[in-house]
Amino acid sequence: MNKEKEEFDERQIEIRKNIFKHGFLATIITLLLNAFLNGHGIVWADAFHQNILIVMLSITVVSIEFHIRDVYFGRGISRISILGIMSFCAIVLAVLSGIHFAKGATFVANGGLTNDGVGIIFCVMALVSCVCGIVQSLRSKQAEKQ
Repeated sequence: MNKEKEEFDERQIEIRKNIFKHGFLATIITLLLNAFLNGHGIVWADAFHQNILIVMLSITVVSIEFHIRDVYFGRGISRISILGIMSFCAIVLAVLSGIHFAKGATFVANGGLTNDGVGIIFCVMALVSCVCGIVQSLRSKQAEKQ
């Protein structure tokens, strides 16, 4: 039997498919937008950072929708462990970026994002996803109490 069929019911499988479809569409839309900007001579970051940010945006969209739609992460993985890992990474990234900005780093240089600017954007995306997950977890617990 298929492992996915064992872990999730039909409703969960359908919701997960839709969520991943939304993440894929977010990736396509941001790739097209990036190509349009580059085609018109607008380079907002170097190629490496553009690609990483596009992938990170897709992951953030999927993560937020997983929390909002209350989808299971799979066998042995709890929402709390995912949120803990993401929150830890976001906090470490925020502290490191804060240290760099305190030392005089800039968000944008020569019309494009710097490494520190990309770090701040990663941090914001991770924090948004974490906050969304924490709020959804609190709502679920509150609903269970009632």
